[in-house]
Amino acid sequence: MLTRRCFLAALLTAVAMAGRAGDVALDPDLVVLFADTHCTAQEKNTHQREGLARCVREVLALNPRPAHVLLYGDLSFGHGETNDYRVLKALLGPLEAAGVRWHACFGNHDRRGPFGAVFPEVAGRRQVVAGRLVTVVETPHADFILLDSCLEGPVNGGIDEAQRAWLAETLRGYAKPVFVGAHHPLKETGVGGLLAATPRCKGYIYGHRHTWQQQAEEGVETLCLPSTGHWGDIGYVLVRLSAEEAVFTLRQHDFYAPRPGEAKPEWQARVKRNDGSQIGRASCRERV
Repeated sequence: MLTRRCFLAALLTAVAMAGRAGDVALDPDLVVLFADTHCTAQEKNTHQREGLARCVREVLALNPRPAHVLLYGDLSFGHGETNDYRVLKALLGPLEAAGVRWHACFGNHDRRGPFGAVFPEVAGRRQVVAGRLVTVVETPHADFILLDSCLEGPVNGGIDEAQRAWLAETLRGYAKPVFVGAHHPLKETGVGGLLAATPRCKGYIYGHRHTWQQQAEEGVETLCLPSTGHWGDIGYVLVRLSAEEAVFTLRQHDFYAPRPGEAKPEWQARVKRNDGSQIGRASCRERV
């Protein structure tokens, strides 16, 4: 249940950050990746809200700022409660106030109906795949495709046939480098073979596991993102794009499981080792 105090705290945070937004240029070659925000109205779980608020503050402190912020699912803490999305809307407000566009896909903790009730402007956009939140984010040097892997119930994810057909048609003859992604890992979406056969596809990006990790799967380079503040690796990823390459840099703030507590030495070592790492470097040249 969303208490008045909880909502006002989130709203005041958003207003304060928006007030400091100023007039800073937006860089179309700079993109920020968030995942697993797990926003909640529960007062006892403050760390999720604080984690996302910190990431937003750091994005707004960049000069220039990124033109886009992408959220890779599990926007909600529970099962897509309306009040969770209201908190999310307040915390993302400063990005909108600064002109930074945000785009999201759904995870297993999300529900389309409540999300659409809070974000009618998002749900009302022309759907490229009926009934699914699928987005193409264009930048000068590379594009990002966000798929909808939410099955509204199971923890695992999947891509329906309509999305699969749309993706195959979209990638056929794609002119620019493109990164495809969803909340769930590649194996659960079942699009590995298609991506491996697409020369312009440079990788697959996902959340769900809350772990900063790059590895090759099914002939595709995959990148798993940290959570903004729930558990596991905590932070966000900054992507700098050029005609030559895309550089994915981790900004890691913390590590904890399942929630903040006394910092363990091995956790501190993990944060120190990971922060600023660029294991996600990818060439933007055509693969042959």
